[in-house]
Amino acid sequence: MSATWSTSKKGGPNGIKAQFGLPSVSEESTRLVGGAASDDPNAAAFSFADASKPANGGAAAAGASRRAATPEEAAGFLSRVFFSYCNTLVKLGAQRPLEHEDLWDVSEDDEAAAVSGRFQAALAATADPVKHPQGVVWRAMWNVFGGSFVYTAAIKVIHDIIMFASPWLLERLLHHMAAGGSRGGSFGIAVAILGVALAENFTVNWYFHVLFRMSLHLKISLIDMLYDKSLRITSAVKADMGTGTIANLQSNDAAKLWSLVLYLHVVWNGPFQILCVMFLLVRIMHWAPSMAGLGVTIVIIPLTTLLGKALAKSRREQIKFTDARVKLCSEVITGIKAIKLYAWEGPYVDRIMGLRDNELRQIRKTQALSMFNTAMFMSGPVLVGLAAFGTYAGLGYSLTAAVAFPALALFNLLRFPIIMLPSQIMSLIQARVGLQRIQKFMEADEMSHSAPGYTSMPTPPAHGSTTSLNGGGGLGGGAAPLSIRDGTFAWDGSSEPVLRDVTLEVARGQLVMIVGQVGSGKSSLLAAVLGEMNRRGGSVRVMGSVAYTAQDPWIQNTTLRKNVLMGGEFDQDAYLATLQSCALVADLELLPAGDQSEIGEKGINLSGGQKHRVALARATYAAADIYLLDDPLSAVDAHVGRHLFDECICGLLEDRTRLLVTHQLQYLPAADLVVVMDAGRIQHVGTYDELVARGVDFHQFVAEEESEQPEEQDDEEQEKKKEGGAAAATAPAKPEPAALPAPAAPAAAAGTDGAASASAASATLTPPPPPIYVRSDTIASLVTAVAAKAAEPGTPTSGGGPGTPTKPARFGGGSMRRLGSSLRRGGAANGSSGRLVDLEREGAAEYAAERAKLVDTMAKKEKDGKIVKVEERAKGRVERSVYSAYLSAWSPYYILPIAVVFFSLSERGLQVLQNFTLSNWSNATARAAAEHKTAHNGAYLSLYFTLGLVSIGLQLCRSALLIYGSIRASRLLARKLLDKVVRLPMSFFDSQPTGRLLNRFTKDTEALDVNVSGAVNSALTTAVTAALSVVVVVIVTPLAVVIFLPLTFIYYRVQQLYIASSRELKRLDSLAFSPIFQHFGETLSGLMTIRAFRKQDQFLDKNRSNLNYSNRAYWPIQVVNRWLSVRLEMMGALVVFSAAVTVAVIFPRNAGLAGLAITSALNLTGIMNWMVRQTTELEVNMNSVERMIEYHRYEEEAPAVVEGHRAPRGWPKEGAISIKDLVVRYRPELDPVLRGLSFEVAGRDKVGVCGRTGCGKSTLMMTLYRLVEPCGGSITIDGVDICAIGLYDLRSKLSLVPQDPVIFSGTVRSNLDPFGEAKGDGDMWEALRRAGMEDTVRAYDKGLDSVIKEGGANMSVGQRQLLCMARALLRASRILVLDEATSNVDNGTDSLIQRTIRTAFKDCTVLTIAHRLHTIVDSDKILVLDAGQLAEYGSPAALLRNPDSHFRGLVEETMRGGGVTGDVVASVFNAATAAEGASGALAALPPVVVAGAGAGGGSSSS
Repeated sequence: MSATWSTSKKGGPNGIKAQFGLPSVSEESTRLVGGAASDDPNAAAFSFADASKPANGGAAAAGASRRAATPEEAAGFLSRVFFSYCNTLVKLGAQRPLEHEDLWDVSEDDEAAAVSGRFQAALAATADPVKHPQGVVWRAMWNVFGGSFVYTAAIKVIHDIIMFASPWLLERLLHHMAAGGSRGGSFGIAVAILGVALAENFTVNWYFHVLFRMSLHLKISLIDMLYDKSLRITSAVKADMGTGTIANLQSNDAAKLWSLVLYLHVVWNGPFQILCVMFLLVRIMHWAPSMAGLGVTIVIIPLTTLLGKALAKSRREQIKFTDARVKLCSEVITGIKAIKLYAWEGPYVDRIMGLRDNELRQIRKTQALSMFNTAMFMSGPVLVGLAAFGTYAGLGYSLTAAVAFPALALFNLLRFPIIMLPSQIMSLIQARVGLQRIQKFMEADEMSHSAPGYTSMPTPPAHGSTTSLNGGGGLGGGAAPLSIRDGTFAWDGSSEPVLRDVTLEVARGQLVMIVGQVGSGKSSLLAAVLGEMNRRGGSVRVMGSVAYTAQDPWIQNTTLRKNVLMGGEFDQDAYLATLQSCALVADLELLPAGDQSEIGEKGINLSGGQKHRVALARATYAAADIYLLDDPLSAVDAHVGRHLFDECICGLLEDRTRLLVTHQLQYLPAADLVVVMDAGRIQHVGTYDELVARGVDFHQFVAEEESEQPEEQDDEEQEKKKEGGAAAATAPAKPEPAALPAPAAPAAAAGTDGAASASAASATLTPPPPPIYVRSDTIASLVTAVAAKAAEPGTPTSGGGPGTPTKPARFGGGSMRRLGSSLRRGGAANGSSGRLVDLEREGAAEYAAERAKLVDTMAKKEKDGKIVKVEERAKGRVERSVYSAYLSAWSPYYILPIAVVFFSLSERGLQVLQNFTLSNWSNATARAAAEHKTAHNGAYLSLYFTLGLVSIGLQLCRSALLIYGSIRASRLLARKLLDKVVRLPMSFFDSQPTGRLLNRFTKDTEALDVNVSGAVNSALTTAVTAALSVVVVVIVTPLAVVIFLPLTFIYYRVQQLYIASSRELKRLDSLAFSPIFQHFGETLSGLMTIRAFRKQDQFLDKNRSNLNYSNRAYWPIQVVNRWLSVRLEMMGALVVFSAAVTVAVIFPRNAGLAGLAITSALNLTGIMNWMVRQTTELEVNMNSVERMIEYHRYEEEAPAVVEGHRAPRGWPKEGAISIKDLVVRYRPELDPVLRGLSFEVAGRDKVGVCGRTGCGKSTLMMTLYRLVEPCGGSITIDGVDICAIGLYDLRSKLSLVPQDPVIFSGTVRSNLDPFGEAKGDGDMWEALRRAGMEDTVRAYDKGLDSVIKEGGANMSVGQRQLLCMARALLRASRILVLDEATSNVDNGTDSLIQRTIRTAFKDCTVLTIAHRLHTIVDSDKILVLDAGQLAEYGSPAALLRNPDSHFRGLVEETMRGGGVTGDVVASVFNAATAAEGASGALAALPPVVVAGAGAGGGSSSS
């Protein structure tokens, strides 16, 4: 049969044909449209040629304009020198808040693909096959960036030479004035000072421009390199390092390297500057005073180095505390639903705040060292000045203005190298450590599809055509597409093998089912096939493309459609067929925007079953040759499971090679091969018939009851009733190994010669007609007959034009299972071909109707389906209320902030008085020299010393107050945020990605702890210093006011333009940077799936497009900074020039005052520049405070405790639940999910809740816990209205075992009893024994204290569920809620748990949400929901006796499925309906069993 799936619409040649051919969609077609060119990660992440709508409104435009030159590329020489090409962007930013669309594209040289390509080539060139097979990172960095680094070093030397000309020119000017030189000479020197300042301005800005571009390119190269490597690491490396550590390499270690280059030149340039300053000082002050100054400098450098080391050590300690807090916060946010359900909010908040207090203690220590470091920076020139001037005066030299003020200017130049040199040496050490970690990661083991002994060909060689693979023409006449020979596998090179001596060969088109107990190695076998395990021996061969679904499905944070397409081209008919076969049609009606609805992070807004179906749809759409399906049927409703098995696994995929891991043993007869696994070995392989004949005891997976997925009501209910009932598979007299579905009859028995049914019919029931066995080759001949009949002239076709071969099936392309379904509907295996054509025409009409409904649903849902709200960013200035909230958290009545401002003014005021003292001292010296007297050096020196030391003391006092206030604010604001977040309703968490919430507890909290206080300090210091410098200049030369007024206006204008643009650019950069890390984290969690589909290149392109998107915001920030710097430095140069001209030319003053004015003006230049940056930095950092307090406006859920309405002591005693007229909706604008629901549950009753997906089962349980509040009606437990009491009082009295188990990192003990409420270890072991986990835990080294990794990563999904069951047992509540608590465990364990529920919880009220009927069929009551309303409620027996009962319909379908579960359900059915006698009411249609070796054969129901 052809491998093509096609569905033809009416309209002949105009009909769109969906082609799912072999080989699969090529690697090239899965690439992003336009590769890395389109850089919006949201719009262009996966661009599809979607006929219905453009994939990305802006992507095409972006791609077209990409090659158009950016403003920087198109700029002329002067525009580049003055950075004038930024003007348009800066002006736009001042007019309105900038948006991402306003930013330029990245230039061609900055394209992520181009930059990373150059770096990867350089890295490959450094590879050494023995020592460094992946290359040496530092060598590659030097080879790519070494040239630019040397170029910037040359610019730096030129800049330094120009910079030192300023003090020399100042000295010349003051000498000239002291000697009574001409005004013309003074003016000439002032002009020279201006020229030097402008030259210094342009060189320093060009230097930083080149360095920032180098840093940008290094950032792109490292992020891309790490991402690329992460796509290749083995699963063992990933598990060993952990997702967090790997992500940390990108966010932390790589960041140290790309940040280092900006100031790395200081390492050689710092000593060079210090030597130059000393040389100039010797000229001015002679050797001894200069050496005294140098001595202080030499003492300060080791001091700052020691401080730096202490600071680094303190920060390392702080990071440990921060990591512990962030890890716990991460687990709380990820598991917030479980924490709310268990009412653990209070204890977890206390635990986090305990860690927070430890962290803040360390932060206080770090900040104290940091503030001391800053004090050294600010007081360095003061101390050097004290030493130098003291020595100078002590040696009897005359201190003139020409000596004092050039020396003071030189001392200020020392400030930068003194503080930066030690910190850069520390940064260099840290970067080296980061580089070593990155190099180690680069050398980690890689997974290879071409490793010796592992053969994997995504597109196998075909002989003749794509269809040859289905026949036997390909691969040398039918070579097995999948084979393992003598395979032994471990997760890494050092651990014990997980699989041993595995030999398995799978023929093309076979369906292989893998069964075994929890932990037997089923998932590991699939991992071995994918090449994800370390192969110790044997060989693996995989021929053809692979599609894979994980046991824990990986869902991307994008739309449902993009999840399914996964980068493939959009083919409408194939896509619709996929949605139909994966039972997603009904879900599209429920999702707000159909298939365009955005799926939250990790599929947060999908149920477990929906996640599995989306993952299965992604695999199905891929049209691969080989399918590896890891238990996709476990979490879905019964009838959905049957639909997936019939319509997808054995329908659309019938001619594909399929390996299905499953616990649903009722499907085993449909398998071509059954593989039984135990303890990492394959125990048995064969057809189901052969294994039963060999006496394989399938009861080892079933125990007393098998866990089957019973059937629920589906869309064909009317048809089912029309056919007259259901097949009854009844229980045998005693359990026997053969009690599973019976082996298929021999070929000779085909037809109506009475082959034995699955089990003997009960005497109380009319015996069902014998099943009709149809050989798969018989079906093949019938297909041919149908096709021939359809091709006859005058025979209507169900699609296509004349001559189009039409296969009689609901799915275009002619599914074998579809034909089987039609045969069963018609009940004739050997009917005429004409009858078959009629049947298939009916099938085609039915299919077309369903298709039309699906298309109609998708059309109606064309509205905004985003569940994840776009992260809000503040626009415009930060509100005053935010500053107020922060400063008021320092202390009551703003006492501390006022004190800090006072100390700041006092400290800087004293330093200004110092300079006046120096001015008076030099003038006094000059006067004394003129009068031939001796100056009073002692008095001036004492005053100078005293003022300097007191200013340092005040600075330390201010720092202490600042630390105290900021730490208090950090504790208070973080506590408020945490208290708020845990009290927010679940609807809030559904619309917020975990990453965004975590940002508040990581990035924003860190900014609050470290950056905000520093920014407040810097902004305050610079503002006060600038203000006082202006005051000095104005006091000395009142005429300067005339120059200052216009300059102040220009300065203010430039500042406003810059702040408005820079603030928004930094916000945009912050938002655009997040997707890089989010995508990295998402990739790491879905690594196995991405590699199985061979989508690494596509995801690498997505990472590069994320980088381009981020850099569109990052690069303008750097350029706008240069734009500001050029303009402020120019204005600063004009201020110095005007001060010099005023005091030396227009109104010549004495040299002392002239020196003071010019020195203050020189100081003002740098300070003004720094002040604008610090003001902006403060605004940007206050965004973190803004984000931390923004959640305060959200409405909380109900109070934890309502004091006037506490539940009575010992409540609930009986566990009786009464629900009346209950109405529930998720949001006010949505339709109700539960509509007027009313029922009563007696105390200690066991109630099963069932109904199809979306009927409101989970909503009912969420309402019981008040995760969703009712908007009408009431719920009472033992007469207490649950809406009147507090949430803690309610939730702490209920127990739940959820469908998705939530496990926290820690130990087995901390997971069972996180707050030490259990009486002792005995209770815990008893709970573990009852849950079937005792042996597993005892096998661990430390028993109850054995470590559990984050998210329970070192346990299987089934084991996690059992641990949650043990937790519920230990809690011993009167009411237990089970939400499909056994979906991921094997049937034997399931049986044990069911028995535990009946015994351990016999005195409890138990509500069980059932996806599988055997778990509820013996309940006291059954509650059936339909579309949020009560369909029926009563005892199972009463419902089963009603022929029109919904529940009876479900049970009949389950019985038709066969197997022991069918027998169990049938025995209950028999007991309930015995009174009906042999009236025939239960007569059933014979099941059709497709026998023989044909692919996809097996038992099925209509």
